Amino acid sequence: MSKPGSRVNRAELADVFGVSLPTIDSWVRDGCPFAEKGAKGREWAFETANVHRWLVDRAVADVAAGYEGEIGGITAEEAKRRKAVADAVVAEIGADEALDQVVNRHEAAADVASFCISLRTGLSNACAKFAGRAAAMTGAPEIQALAEKEINQAFDSARDDLAKRWGDAQGA
Repeated sequence: MSKPGSRVNRAELADVFGVSLPTIDSWVRDGCPFAEKGAKGREWAFETANVHRWLVDRAVADVAAGYEGEIGGITAEEAKRRKAVADAVVAEIGADEALDQVVNRHEAAADVASFCISLRTGLSNACAKFAGRAAAMTGAPEIQALAEKEINQAFDSARDDLAKRWGDAQGA
């Protein structure tokens, strides 16, 4: 991931802000600042700090426009106050990210996906074990005990994989 104020290309900018390339193209059409215009054989270049500022300014303008119809417009001072509040929120989020006090949405999604894959694998293995062993068993309690053991083992394995991922992330 690039640092604030970094110079990046379209793909890196999309990654930094968690959006698609068509969204970046739409931003450029809407006036997003760029350092270098792309051309044949030359990539677009963006300054992430400038793009971030543009997005904040645009969000403030959108919010102000939303209130315009309700109260007949807002004063320049109120707009500046709201922008200052938005800037403070953005700065607070940035500080929380720097201190690892917030969870990255993409990392959390990857952890959940990994947990689900591990659980699915464990449950599939449990089904295979049921099929092989249950035919030789004589009573329902014996089959239930096997099922509970195998399902618990699948959940324990998935939980251990998730704990390992989280432990690795906290140790880094």
